[in-house]
Amino acid sequence: MRVPRQVVEARRSRLTELLLERGYLPISDLCEELGVSEATARRDLSALESEERITRTYGGALGEFNATFTSFRERLREGTDAKGSIARTAVSLVKRGMCIYLDAGTTAFAIAQELRRFRPENLTVVTNNLALLETLGSLSGAKTILLGGQLLERQSVLLGEEAVKAVASQKIDLAFLSAQGMNDEGLWNSQRDIIRLQQAVMKRAVRSCFCLDRSKLGRTAPERLVTWAKVGTLISNLSLPEFRQHGITLKQGVLLHNQSSI
Repeated sequence: MRVPRQVVEARRSRLTELLLERGYLPISDLCEELGVSEATARRDLSALESEERITRTYGGALGEFNATFTSFRERLREGTDAKGSIARTAVSLVKRGMCIYLDAGTTAFAIAQELRRFRPENLTVVTNNLALLETLGSLSGAKTILLGGQLLERQSVLLGEEAVKAVASQKIDLAFLSAQGMNDEGLWNSQRDIIRLQQAVMKRAVRSCFCLDRSKLGRTAPERLVTWAKVGTLISNLSLPEFRQHGITLKQGVLLHNQSSI
């Protein structure tokens, strides 16, 4: 039976909305969300792509995240003092011979710059952040491993299934991760593909450190990354009373920018 045109258009409009909200949807998730077969989902994606309403990726679709989300260069100008203090605390945790992971956030750029001053010996850095390569390249005696994946040029990152598979072969001592927001329910990020990679990194890391400045407090994003119960270490320029004012109770292991801990 032929599906009425208005039903098809309503479904495709909903698909476009989902991609704008979440950034990325694998085919399997798309089918579940819309209650359609894989064949129908692929037809919808092809139609939307031909109308230039979405950008197709292998195994799913990437919405307007790369085009609409603030670019890496724009974000780099925000909160430089806070990022610098967080970076100094982060680098104080890095020891000789470690393998560390640097996330796609701009705080990771500040950490890379601080590493250039600190110069820990025999360091291995794993990243999907293209903006770090020039800085990391100047670290004598350090090895940089760039994860593969789909290029998002405005964000200067590589994402997707290839990046998730690539990180699975790494043994990481210390991972520095970012998020778009934090509230009493946990940490939040803007895009599902970013979270998939971050969660894969957390599985491979002995210790995961979330680096978040004051601007992220009380904010959410389309996807929750992790609950507070699973946050091992948080490095922030926030005070404990500020966390408590937002209903957040921190456990042992949290570091503040002045290197005090609880």
